[in-house]
Amino acid sequence: MEIKRISGNANMYTSDDIAELCGCSKNKAYNIIRALNHKLISLGTPKEALIAGKISRKFFHEHIKI
Repeated sequence: MEIKRISGNANMYTSDDIAELCGCSKNKAYNIIRALNHKLISLGTPKEALIAGKISRKFFHEHIKI
């Protein structure tokens, strides 16, 4: 499956990208991103380094296994 990119960071997924990849609603995609961002914080990533509503593509694929 190919994600269409108009602009933005190619290393990050947005809620729209997650919704398309997972076949879920945008609201559920936000919940997935929020949970993964909390996991990053628990692993030691500074909260200030995270962007609300976005998640690293690499981290997403490592933890979701798709």
